[in-house]
Amino acid sequence: MKACILVSILCIWFTPGWSQIKVFKGDFRHRPPQMVVGEDDHFSGPLKDIIEEAAAQIGYKIRWRSAPFARSLKGLQTGIVDIVPRFIRNAEREAFAHYLGPIGMQVRKTVFVTQKKQGSPITRYEDLYPLTVGVKRKTAYFSPFKDDIKITKHEVVDDEMLVRMLQRRRFEIAIVIDVPAFEEHANKLQYTDWQYTPYQHVQKQGNYFGMSKISKHAHLYPQLQQVLLDMTKSGRVTEIYKKFGVKPPVQEP
Repeated sequence: MKACILVSILCIWFTPGWSQIKVFKGDFRHRPPQMVVGEDDHFSGPLKDIIEEAAAQIGYKIRWRSAPFARSLKGLQTGIVDIVPRFIRNAEREAFAHYLGPIGMQVRKTVFVTQKKQGSPITRYEDLYPLTVGVKRKTAYFSPFKDDIKITKHEVVDDEMLVRMLQRRRFEIAIVIDVPAFEEHANKLQYTDWQYTPYQHVQKQGNYFGMSKISKHAHLYPQLQQVLLDMTKSGRVTEIYKKFGVKPPVQEP
């Protein structure tokens, strides 16, 4: 009986159809509403559907894992991860990642969060200098903040830890790019003693996917890039966003 089962498994593994399945390794993180990680690591959202549809057009599937962004960056650098959605473009990442897209432009607000009983209000950038600011590791913040050595920064690994450390007063203020994720974790932790500051930074950014330059699939970048651009131009990207009830990125001429 055991021999029969073993033979059956080997037949499945070595049938031509099974061996010819082509797979990209993708990293996923909770960034609602564009990327949602539900119970039992159920992944959903417009960015997932968009890149899966593009990959399917060149004969590939994507195998996803849940990972913090710092680990995903390391994976792109070493080539063990092929694709990471929602990838902000900057000069540092150009060294190890191709940029797939953009599938549109989005206005992004970077906000700051303090305790409700915080003293002087934060109304301008310079008000950050006397404070310790909680930041997420490896996150691409705006200039000059990301390189400003006059600001004391306390690094954490993810949004949940950002909320916990602010709640425990390990720093006076937190910088937040992913507002829905921050608010979701604050609600889960029943943390209500916080407020947004009057100061915020607004910028327009392209919505990209990152693709490792040293992945064994890196040679497919031109094909995948063209498919994504065609999907964007045809309106397919907008259709997928609307299917999820999420505002699509702006398409610029």
